Amino acid sequence: MTRSNDSDARGLKSIKKAFDVIEYLRESDGATLSETADDLDLAVSTAHIHLSTLTDTGYIVRDGDEYRCSFKFLQTGGERRDEMALYNAAKSELDELQAETGEHTNVTVEEHGYAVQLYKSESPKSIDDDASLGDHFYLHLTATGKAMLAEFSEERVTEIINRWGLPALTDDTITDEDILHEELETIRERGYSINQGEHFPGVCAIGTAIISEPDGAIGAISISGPLSRITPERIEEELAPSLLNRKNIIELKIRQYG
Repeated sequence: MTRSNDSDARGLKSIKKAFDVIEYLRESDGATLSETADDLDLAVSTAHIHLSTLTDTGYIVRDGDEYRCSFKFLQTGGERRDEMALYNAAKSELDELQAETGEHTNVTVEEHGYAVQLYKSESPKSIDDDASLGDHFYLHLTATGKAMLAEFSEERVTEIINRWGLPALTDDTITDEDILHEELETIRERGYSINQGEHFPGVCAIGTAIISEPDGAIGAISISGPLSRITPERIEEELAPSLLNRKNIIELKIRQYG
């Protein structure tokens, strides 16, 4: 029994190390065998085994002396996204909302306490944080993240805060738990969240959660653009009504998908 447990432990460590290699290659946009071994504090032989195995499975490609993540991850994530009712219901609505407002629109979901960007409809007239699809963000500093937090139970909000904290990306990021809870209550009353330079300087966004019974908040949508254009007056008079209208349509579509 002890030998089996030892073998399982070694296997789990090996799997974790393989994912460490993948994350390292993703963040470094490719690396050589020696760079991987040095930066991950691995023996060259061990690094070679991981890189060779991941190359054989198709999750890593080798280009000369460099290894990098393959497009297989795009296939895996794309297939999962394309099967989601939220994505299928939201995509055309966000495209129309982007054309209507002249600002970027996007949809995110929550996973492991992060907001994950599923789709962004970009306007050539607007700007935002220039985040890539699939990027993960702390929930407390994005409009979509705060909109989802406002729909979660107090226990779940506390769990997420305890796990990830409230790190700041700008001087305007909320880092006080009491202040965050006060804002979440305002979002519940108002129906939408506002992010004023809390994630990226000079960018403002408004977001609202997408609700599906009996699952609660399954994601959120937002409109984002420069602070100079996303003014309080424009939010109240134009953007918030348009956003909430699309929210209702998306939720109706999701119900129809069943």
